[in-house]
Amino acid sequence: MSDPFVELLGEVLREHVDVLDAVAMATPGANRMTILRQVLGEWVERKRHEAMLIARVSPGNGNAPEAGRNRAGKASA
Repeated sequence: MSDPFVELLGEVLREHVDVLDAVAMATPGANRMTILRQVLGEWVERKRHEAMLIARVSPGNGNAPEAGRNRAGKASA
């Protein structure tokens, strides 16, 4: 089985990192990365839920021609 983690490099606002560090200091056994993984994981779950709800209310694959859709974006009967 391969490693589930990948390295992510980039710049982050100092203010955000300061908050991550403060939360990590207040959380026993946590560090900057454990807090960041938790925050990102929760965001991903919210986005998955959002996508599921969008797919649930979308008829078919949503590729009907625009002229065949009503103002709500649904296919006309």
